[in-house]
Parts: sequence; structure tokens; C-alpha cells
Amino acid sequence: MKALNKKLITLACATCLTVGMGAVACADTVDMGYGLQGNTSTSVKAVKLVNIPSDPSMRTAEQNKLIRQANDNARAQVNALMQNQYSVQLPQLEGNIVDGYSIYQLQGADAKGHHTAYYMTIDYSKSIIDGAIAIEKTVLEKGSDADKIKANSKHPLSKEISMYSKATAENKLQTVKGESLDGKKLAKKMLEFNAKLPEQLIQSFSQAVLADKKMKDSEKQELINWTTFGIKQLKVDATHMAYEPVQTRYGTAVKSDLRGSLGYDGFKSPFSLIGYAVPTDKGVSVQFLLSEDSSHDYWANELNHIYQTQSLKGGK
Repeated sequence: MKALNKKLITLACATCLTVGMGAVACADTVDMGYGLQGNTSTSVKAVKLVNIPSDPSMRTAEQNKLIRQANDNARAQVNALMQNQYSVQLPQLEGNIVDGYSIYQLQGADAKGHHTAYYMTIDYSKSIIDGAIAIEKTVLEKGSDADKIKANSKHPLSKEISMYSKATAENKLQTVKGESLDGKKLAKKMLEFNAKLPEQLIQSFSQAVLADKKMKDSEKQELINWTTFGIKQLKVDATHMAYEPVQTRYGTAVKSDLRGSLGYDGFKSPFSLIGYAVPTDKGVSVQFLLSEDSSHDYWANELNHIYQTQSLKGGK
């Protein structure tokens, strides 16, 4: 009996080790939407927190209902916000704003310790991009001088294209000049950014709340007052900011990189935010990876692995 127990224990231990090693050796897959998938390196685990597929046939009835309601609400609010900003009558956005989205927690480790990050994908539909182009065209052709200043479009997209396509987007990205900001240049940019941030956030939030037909006026004002106080305490600092067009396994894309901290009433939380925007036939898939600033290099290398990132000149 003892011999049998020893054999069973040995077998159990061997099984656990085999399963454990197999789990470590297998890459995880993340859904980026529009048929795109990314495979992590074998040392990184991806835990799905939220996932609504961009393909309607892959969704449950509840997911279809959720994405439909979210788009209906977002479309109504965006139409109201845009119309309030300009004096000219704008074309209404139609169709989905977002076709799908997902959030994953990524987990990895190296000699420096354990690393965690949150990876979010948002799939912006072709219809919302076409709608934005039509709005810009209307403002530039029929808007007042003040409207055109608000549009802030030195190189208007609507003068070059009337509708979105993957080929057009990739060709446009080929002409984008990358930029990297550090030191005094970045400090000046952030000073200007933080000066405008409270007013912009308060205005956008207030307009969204006022457009809500379900809340009482007193409730709206109370929420606006409470949020306004909190927004005024926010401050964003940055130590590095960059963006550049890149080649990936999914085609031409644009990559952004921001390192800094979010401050609130004296408290600071350092962060790293790395983003990719990938044109597809059905829209643009946008991905963000948020982590602590100390884990920036680890996750930058992991994303280079997932995307097979290369500069447009062919160098990594």
C-alpha cells in the first residue's frame, strides 16, 4: 500500500509540474477586434476582464444589447456636444461609434520583479470616422471664423478624403512625422495642457450631464458642482512624450508613448501609457497599455514582441 501511495504521489507531482510548465510555455491570445489577435510571449499571462467582440455574430444577446445601448447613448451625447460647439448646423453622426472593446490584465515577471498592466482595445467604426470627416468639412465650408478656429485644423483631412479606407489611412500615416518631447520643451507643453485641462473637462462633462434627460435639474447641478471641484485638483505631469508611424504585423500603424504622473491634491501616481492605432477595413483598432512607470521598459518590449514593431525605415 505504501508503495502504491508513493507512486500516486510521484505521479501527482509529475502531473502538476507538467501542467505548470505547460501553462508557462503557452502564449496567451488577446482580442484586438476586427479580426486582429495578439499573442503574448510565453512568460506573460493575459486575464480577460471585459470583452465585447466587434463581430456581432460572436456576441451573446446580452452583449449585443449592451453595445447597442452604449452606442445609442454615446451618439446622442456626441451629437449634442458637437452641435453646442459650433454655430453651423452639423450633420448627425449615424451608426456605431464603437464596434467592440476589451480589457485584459497582463501579468509577467523578470529579474526586477513582478509586472502587471492593463491592456484595453477599442474598435472605432468606419461610420464614426466618415461622420467626423463630414463634420469637419461642414465646419470649414460653412462655419464662422470662430468655428474654424475651434476646429483647429491646419491640415484638414476632409480636403484630402471624403471617406475612410484602410489604404487611405495607411498612406496618410506614411506622411506623419514622428515627434519626441523631453525636458524643457515638454515642461512648456504640459504647462499649457494643465492650464486648459480643467476648463475642457468641466465643459465636456457639464454638456454631457445637461444632455441627460433622465436626471432632474437639481441633480444635474449637484453632480456638476461636485465633479468641477474634483477636476480642478487634477494635474498631469510628463517626463517623456512621443509618437511615430510604425510597421507592425498588422500593417502600418501609429505608436504613442507617454510617461508621467497623475496628481490629485498633492498626491502623485506615476504611470506609463503606450498606445497603438491600427487601421483595418472596418475601422480603426486602438489599443492602450497602462502600467506603473517602473514597468515601462518591460511592457514596451512585450508590445514590440506582440506587434513585431519596426520603424518605417526598417529599423527597430
